[in-house]
This record gives sequence, C-alpha cells and structure tokens, in this order.
Amino acid sequence: MPPVQSWIDQPIIDPAVPVRERRLLAGALPFLLGRPEPEPPRWVRRLFGVGGLCAAVPGAVLGLTAFQTGHESMGLAAMMAFLTGVLFVGVARQNPADRLARRHAGRFVVPAELDEPALDLLARARRAVRDVTGSRVHRLGLLDAIANDVVLPERLWEIARIVRVHTDLRAEQALALAEVITPELTAVLEPQREALRRSVAAVTERVWELEAYASRVRAADSALRASELQRSNDKYLDLLAMTGDTEGVRALSAQADALAASLREAVAAGRDL
Repeated sequence: MPPVQSWIDQPIIDPAVPVRERRLLAGALPFLLGRPEPEPPRWVRRLFGVGGLCAAVPGAVLGLTAFQTGHESMGLAAMMAFLTGVLFVGVARQNPADRLARRHAGRFVVPAELDEPALDLLARARRAVRDVTGSRVHRLGLLDAIANDVVLPERLWEIARIVRVHTDLRAEQALALAEVITPELTAVLEPQREALRRSVAAVTERVWELEAYASRVRAADSALRASELQRSNDKYLDLLAMTGDTEGVRALSAQADALAASLREAVAAGRDL
C-alpha cells in the first residue's frame, strides 16, 4: 500500500491554472519544493542537445570500432565522449513535471515550506473550506454553488499566496535581527515589521470569515439532520393522540414548525459567504 500523503505535502494551486495542469502539479511534489529556477532559454537546451548527439553518436561508433580492433585506450576515450553526449542530451530533455513547475512558478504553495504561524493560518482556512464543501447541505445543492465552487478555492489560494510571503519576510527579518542592532537598522526594520503585522492581521480576519461561514454551514447541516429526524413525528403524534395527550400533540407540532423555520434560516445564513 502506498504511503498516505500528508496534507502539508499537497500543494495549494492557483485555481486559474488549467485543471489538467493542476493535477500534474499535484503529483509532482519533488519539483515543487523550493523556488524553481527560471527555465533556461530554448537555444541553450538545443545547444546541449545537438552537442550531445554530435558527441554520443561518433563516440559510440568509434568506441565499438576501437574495441573490435584492439585499441582499448582509444575505445575508452570514445566511450567517455559517448557518455558525455548522453549526459548533454539528458540535460536538454527537461522533465515534463520540472518544466510545468517552472512555468507555473509562483502559482502554487507547498504548505510544508511555510513557517509555523503561516501554516496555522492556512490549516484553519483549509479546514473551513473542507467543512463547507464536505457538508450535506452543499452536496444537496442547498447553498450557493458558485460561492462554494469558485469563491472558496480563490480565497484559499489568496491566503496561501500571502502567508508564503509572510514566511519569506519573517525569515528575512530573522536574518537581519541576527546582526548587530543599530539605530539605522531599527529605523528600517520597525516600519517593515509593522507592515507585516498589519498584513498578518488582515489575513487572520479573512480566515475568521471563512471559519464563521463554515460554522453557519455546520449549523445548517445540523438543522437538516433534525428536519430529517422530524419525519418520524407522525408516529409520535399518533401515539399521543391515542393516549389523549392534546397538550403533547400541540407541543410536538409547535416544535416541528419552529424546526422548519430554523432550517430555512440556517440554510439562508449558510448561503452568505
């Protein structure tokens, strides 16, 4: 059985990336770690490819000929040329996953690369989104499908993108603070730290909004479950009628009306992102 991939190893990808390429990126984790270097120009790869072929083909032919005629030292030199050519051809032929990671650099975030504060915010946002998309009221189409299928992924991506910047800036500031602190350095760092603090507060507010929305959706789910259980009320009403308990019948009927209203309100609240 293959090992279960932790969620922090699953990239958060810009929803604007085509679906097929998002799937390829999701399965190309080793090429996503770190910041991909810019792709070398096409002419460089062509140069390596042509040079590799020019070295590999003659090297293979000369090597075989030299070994067959007993010129072992010449054969070894030719084989070295062949292996060098193969290496050059390999460099020219870029791995498709690596090429895709380079093309979409900056359009995905691997949670495992975030620091703890950033990872905590992203985990909370992701949990809220999953609570909404995994709810029964969502699956039954009782919520705003556009908000859940379009807006939620966009908000999760925006949060992931920004907290990655937070991670980079906190690392940069930690390096600066490791140096000798001078008044000049403090004058530069203080406004930067304040800007970072304000940005973190703004993202935290966005996460709270997602969590509040998820809470309303969970309430709608609970109301839906209660409404489904209410369908068996007729049996209890009949039981109370048989025993002549008119007060119990009225109470159960009133509770049913209140629950129906509660379900409508919960679903309506769950539509507001």
